[in-house]
Amino acid sequence: MKLSIHAKDVMGNRNIPEKWVYCVLNDPSLIIEIKEDEVHYYGMIETYDNRCLKVVVNPLKALVVTTYFDRKMQKKGCK
Repeated sequence: MKLSIHAKDVMGNRNIPEKWVYCVLNDPSLIIEIKEDEVHYYGMIETYDNRCLKVVVNPLKALVVTTYFDRKMQKKGCK
């Protein structure tokens, strides 16, 4: 799966290592299909205070669109 330019930019700005993104993609705690070209992956990052990382993917292009820590899902236990 490739990273979009936007995803690379936000990862740099938000100090999100690439390995965290791929950890969530490889072992998500939750996957939500929004539509055919948008899927949200969620996973806890234990080494970062168990915060919930959201990775938005376009599966048709095998492309990570963006990623960020989701506070709403954090409150729900990232589930």
